[in-house]
Amino acid sequence: MKIVIADGRHQADYIIGMHKRRKNDLIVINDDPEFCRYLSAKNHISVFNGKSTKESDLNDAGIINADLFIALSENDVNNYIACKIAKKQFNVKKCIATVINPKNVSLFQQLGLDSVICSTYVLGEQINTTANIENLIDSLSIEDNKINILEIRIREDYRVCGKTLKEIKISDIASVSAVVRNGQIIIPNGDTLLENEDKVLLVTSNENKEKVAKLFQRKKHEG
Repeated sequence: MKIVIADGRHQADYIIGMHKRRKNDLIVINDDPEFCRYLSAKNHISVFNGKSTKESDLNDAGIINADLFIALSENDVNNYIACKIAKKQFNVKKCIATVINPKNVSLFQQLGLDSVICSTYVLGEQINTTANIENLIDSLSIEDNKINILEIRIREDYRVCGKTLKEIKISDIASVSAVVRNGQIIIPNGDTLLENEDKVLLVTSNENKEKVAKLFQRKKHEG
């Protein structure tokens, strides 16, 4: 399976690792030269430095006839443009765009994208149908690839509250893509401290989903 991973940071890093294990043919394109070097060194693959919204760069990266194109930029419009170019100009079979603004989910779907993913949108839809909101864990699996996106709200009595991502050692089972605090999105690193009422967006595999949930929701008094 030929998969293109365009832009993104922690999400891209995690998805690359997952698909390497499945021996898929990966094409990675990112406009940040330093992060390209990081991805290449960590994952032992070639990473193309270029813009996913630029047709010539996508052509040079060799995305023609790819099976799947995943757009992970923090800019919703860029993800839409990249997917449309990939589909129209390079005959990519399926395109997935991630978005930050929930309003763009239905808009981008109406404009013809195959799949649009927004954790905030999914969470809102889940709240409408879930009675036990206090214990709500939102999960989205990207079809056959079994990539799960979890959104977990941190509580004061959770063991992870007041700890950094480095301290909780999450990297073996999941990648923390974003922390939402007081309506502001934080792109985390190992020194990011988790606080009460934070919403944590994680990407994990299907087999590690329950481990991640237990780790983040474990109470301070539990052994």
